Amino acid sequence: MTTRRPISWFITEKGRKFSFAIVTGTGIALSCARFLPQTFFLEKYIDFVHYYKDGQRVGIARELSSRYDKCLEILKLTDTHRKLIQPFSVFGFDLFHAGSTSSRFGVAIGIPVNFAYNSMDDIKKDNIQVNQKSINWESEVGKKLANALILPDKVQEFAICREILMTNNNKVMFESCYPFMSIFLVYNLCQYLNRKLNLYAAHPVVRSTMYTIVGLFGAGIYFLMKDLTEVHYETNVDQKLCKLGPEYVESGVIFYEKLLQRNQALRELMGKEGERKYTKMGNENYGIRQPHVALIHRKQFFEEKLKENAASEDLENPEE
Repeated sequence: MTTRRPISWFITEKGRKFSFAIVTGTGIALSCARFLPQTFFLEKYIDFVHYYKDGQRVGIARELSSRYDKCLEILKLTDTHRKLIQPFSVFGFDLFHAGSTSSRFGVAIGIPVNFAYNSMDDIKKDNIQVNQKSINWESEVGKKLANALILPDKVQEFAICREILMTNNNKVMFESCYPFMSIFLVYNLCQYLNRKLNLYAAHPVVRSTMYTIVGLFGAGIYFLMKDLTEVHYETNVDQKLCKLGPEYVESGVIFYEKLLQRNQALRELMGKEGERKYTKMGNENYGIRQPHVALIHRKQFFEEKLKENAASEDLENPEE
């Protein structure tokens, strides 16, 4: 009498149907995990990343609200799109965006608290800490961080316009499809290899090895598609910002320089954790992935545009 190993049940007809149901459910669940916070649960998402003080939501200062309205005018958005976008005060010092103007659930644009800073006194009032340690604002690294957190008005307009433009596309829809597509690619490829190589008759270890390899391949495809999509839209947005005028090209250089300075300061203040998170240049460390265009490259893009604009002006106004 032979005993049947439980794992062998998965190669039976019922086992394959069960596997298909599990794969389908997992694919749908992962896609929903990406899609729902950007649509149906957008308000809950905002609650999670909102800036709170003394247990209460912190609103946007009147001057920031006016600056946001000006950005809507600059981008010449339609009344329909304007109604879909809502600004709020986000936790931390990075801008935030969620949702899509292609969705009826709207868009959330998070404006960080440092956009209200005008001087060192404003920074000191907030009692900022890094890794639960107070910052010596008189030190060299403290002054560097403070300088990076204070942004001129035009630079703030540039940054807010950038976040709004990042939502004026179908990025959310594309990225929500990628988990489902990747899982089904892996499933169908495994099914094909099992039939083509007759792996159902092979030892389970052989199939497990194949599943692992194909699974890693599928994960690589997913991250590749996601990163390429993000990089594509970031590049596209930077190009659109250049078309807003020469002052926004200059603001782009300043904005990314400020981000790099901030990251360099945080790298020093955070110690080993900072070294893992940021490079010496101020770029974010992602390992082998490239989920965003490197900050230094975005800054260089605007520097090149600035040089092109200067060269064009020289040609139009030659010295007599």
